[in-house]
Amino acid sequence: MNQYEQPAETPELSSERLDTLLRALAAEPRRMIYTYLAEHDSATLTDLTDVVEGWTRARGRATDADNWDDTRTALHHRHLPVLDDAGIVRYDVAQQTATLAPLPPSTTQVLATIIDLEIDYGD
Repeated sequence: MNQYEQPAETPELSSERLDTLLRALAAEPRRMIYTYLAEHDSATLTDLTDVVEGWTRARGRATDADNWDDTRTALHHRHLPVLDDAGIVRYDVAQQTATLAPLPPSTTQVLATIIDLEIDYGD
């Protein structure tokens, strides 16, 4: 295969699915949520807000309006629904809990690569 040929799609990971994953993890808070859930499987909205706030500050960056409540609102209304729609996370709005969705190995590999790249080049 030369550099211009497209790799064959696998049944587990189509180019459309790859685009969905990349869009879902385009925002740093969503990458943080995925990273945390990959290690802990599930968490409450409160826990995830603490994680995003803490990791953002540890990186020397401002959080959503430098306000815990604003971060929580952004996670609840924007970031967790995007991850849920992408099939990465299951977000129970009523219980305010997020659980890592069962993912095929090809998806897990792509997500891990994205996270590794952020760790290697993010700061």
